[in-house]
Amino acid sequence: MTRRPVNSRGQLRARSIRSVERVARILGWCLLPTFVAGALSTLAWLGSRHTQPIAVTPVATTAAARPPMGWNDWYQDRCAVTESEVLKSARELVSTGLASDGYDTVVIDDCWMAATRSATGALLPDAKTFPDGIPYVANVVHSLGLKLGIYASAGTATCSGRPGSYGHYTEDARTFSSWGVDFVKLDSCHLPSSADSATLFNQFGTALSAANPGVVYSQELPVGAAPGSSTFTALVAASSAMSNMWRIAPDERATVAAGASITEHLEADLPLYSYASPGHWNDLDMLLAGNSIFSYSLSDQENQADVWAMESSPLIASGNLTSAASLMVLGNKKVIAIDQEGVQGKLVGTEGSIDVITKPGSVMLVNTSPVRADVRYKAPGELLNVWGNGRPARTTDGYLHRTLPGYGVLMFTVR
Repeated sequence: MTRRPVNSRGQLRARSIRSVERVARILGWCLLPTFVAGALSTLAWLGSRHTQPIAVTPVATTAAARPPMGWNDWYQDRCAVTESEVLKSARELVSTGLASDGYDTVVIDDCWMAATRSATGALLPDAKTFPDGIPYVANVVHSLGLKLGIYASAGTATCSGRPGSYGHYTEDARTFSSWGVDFVKLDSCHLPSSADSATLFNQFGTALSAANPGVVYSQELPVGAAPGSSTFTALVAASSAMSNMWRIAPDERATVAAGASITEHLEADLPLYSYASPGHWNDLDMLLAGNSIFSYSLSDQENQADVWAMESSPLIASGNLTSAASLMVLGNKKVIAIDQEGVQGKLVGTEGSIDVITKPGSVMLVNTSPVRADVRYKAPGELLNVWGNGRPARTTDGYLHRTLPGYGVLMFTVR
């Protein structure tokens, strides 16, 4: 990533406590979770196919004027997902007030399908875990004032081995529309080696739009390429023309430290500023607030929310919605407002391990190193910490002085 120096007014001064090299984090992203080990060859192929700009047919959309918000079962339930759990979480979005804050979409991830299609080739829900069917779930979710999302794979099978949509794009798009689905997440597992990945994702998006122009199309085309590579950028550019949101990183792994993971996501996304716009968003993956599987501290959860909001990533939670952490982190209205501004944050300065990223009316300081660093930042106005008590941050002669821990994050509104 090309780095810009601090501006001529010297707005940022940072000194690491120890002299450290900036970590080459992005290269470590080529490893995927063990759960999708069977798809590694597909993803490696994905990353090697495109080194030039990719020609795709733009897909018409009326959806996602702002980054979508909601809940997805995957990081909490994985293949233990059930109809009752999905509906329980939908009701919790309403009862906790999170739906009123904007978290209005309930997404069912992998493993909702039966092991085989119907005799006519249609997708079927697993009768044991979704006994009343997806239309019933959609009706209940809609009655709560929420939207329903569902998962599919562009390949011959999903990542868990359920039926994929390859060869059935138009049929599945029409099925989802007839069920009342408002949001479709398309994975990249088990893609045929003879097919062009971008073409497949483009075909699926076209089929979705034809069936329902208002559907949110979320997809994972760029995931198999190394962030920063020409292949990765080409896939992101293609994604921005054909979909509403696209993942820029592989699935989270519980074996990766929270700070390192959050920073890797940020560093991958910063150069993609120009591809985000109303209706089209870089997706940093799901928020882990309240998740019992990942060992994120409260500070980690706040830092993740800050980074996602500054980057205008979709805010899709994947944890226990009634936990104290979820209610505090997901319900922070200042963070939500920054996310929903409709413009992705932009890197405006860096020195040592400190990045300064801004939007109109807000600024974020990020220590991208595991080693703590001192910060001296020229404040453009009164700084109000989004997690603070509402009082302006203390400055000296107009400068903010702080020591940020390794991978620490500070986000302020500016007035």
